[in-house]
Amino acid sequence: MTPFSKSELQSEDVLLDGSQSGRNSSVQIRSVRVTPDSAQSPTLTESMPVYDDADDLADAAGANALWSEVNREELSLWNNLLMQSGASLYQYPFWNEPQRPLWLRPRYLVLEDQDKLLAYVCILTVGFGPAKIGLVFRGPVLLSGQKKLPQEAMERLLAWTRAQGYIFIRFTHSDGAVLNQVASAGDARHLDAFPYFLDYPILSPDYVVEQHESEADTLAGFDREVRRKIRRAVEMGYEFRCSDSPAALAGLWPLYQECARRKGFRLERPLSVYMEAMRMARPDGGARLFAVYLKGKPVGSALIFRDRDTAHCTLAAFAEEHRQSAVFLHWNCMRYMYAQGATRYNLGPGPGTLARFKEQFSRQGPECPAPLTMVLKKNWFRFWMKAIFPVAKKLRPALRSAVSKLAVEAKPQVKHVPGRVAARGAFTSLKSVR
Repeated sequence: MTPFSKSELQSEDVLLDGSQSGRNSSVQIRSVRVTPDSAQSPTLTESMPVYDDADDLADAAGANALWSEVNREELSLWNNLLMQSGASLYQYPFWNEPQRPLWLRPRYLVLEDQDKLLAYVCILTVGFGPAKIGLVFRGPVLLSGQKKLPQEAMERLLAWTRAQGYIFIRFTHSDGAVLNQVASAGDARHLDAFPYFLDYPILSPDYVVEQHESEADTLAGFDREVRRKIRRAVEMGYEFRCSDSPAALAGLWPLYQECARRKGFRLERPLSVYMEAMRMARPDGGARLFAVYLKGKPVGSALIFRDRDTAHCTLAAFAEEHRQSAVFLHWNCMRYMYAQGATRYNLGPGPGTLARFKEQFSRQGPECPAPLTMVLKKNWFRFWMKAIFPVAKKLRPALRSAVSKLAVEAKPQVKHVPGRVAARGAFTSLKSVR
């Protein structure tokens, strides 16, 4: 089998190596501090290194650390910084900023102690004024080699959100110890008080492939039929292509729409949201669109977003008569992303018939800890749970179906730039891994 070469990893004008992904690069970012006199207009201090080789800070070292809001002009730098940390995809600005049309307003906070950045968190905000709800997906994120968030810092984060008018904050995290620390900082309820915009698997855990440098070692963990299906796809003439262009996704969107209609799947976001996420992720190699072609026609596709260690298959679709190309597509996707530095490949949850397909590659991952709700206004929260939450929970299926129907039925609309669309929207053909 032939691994991807460095030249094959180039898609359009972006080269996926350490210099683009920021994985080992030395990056500087300006810290952002909100002062009492300019709470709505953060000011920037001088530049400083993000990482150093200092030992883990004790809780006492962060006793005076303060949370401050990140300026939106600095978000591209934070995408790069988070790509060097263990942050989940769901904390990245390039993932959260495109959610604004869905009535979600992301707010980004950094915990700083003198010249050190200790932690970061993105809070997706629903509501306005004194009636806001916050959603924290897989956060807070520890920086600068931190292993534990100072307890005073967690209490200050909750105090900040309370002062900003939040009724409650829903936290999710893959590490139960982090949620336990959050819970110890205030009024914790072990329930999900907001039944929308979930980032944790409900019907089944995610299927995650732990890849190896050797293709043979990676294949050894798969069902024995996988290798046969890959070879058969190559013999049939399927081609593997990739792009990092949002326009390319618009071109393939009808394939996703048709697959969703045929299988009864939901497209959880409109095309415009995914296109904006691709655009924002592009400088750091955070998104790739892959496709399988046969005789010049696209017959399958997968949209992948990544954090430092994991490539997440966000969307996948196939023409009905070319389902046999699915294994070929995912195998080449995961090896491409491994060459880029993402050693894990997340196929997502596997409810129903999807389980059998995904089990060819991986066993189910570990169960995610249950979400945690931190109550900030008890009277408001009591009203929410008694009067609003039951109705919201009942309406959730209908609202999800409405959003999905909009995404499935809407026609792609792309702003064409003369002389550039063809080049930026084109796919690059890659040698498939056999």
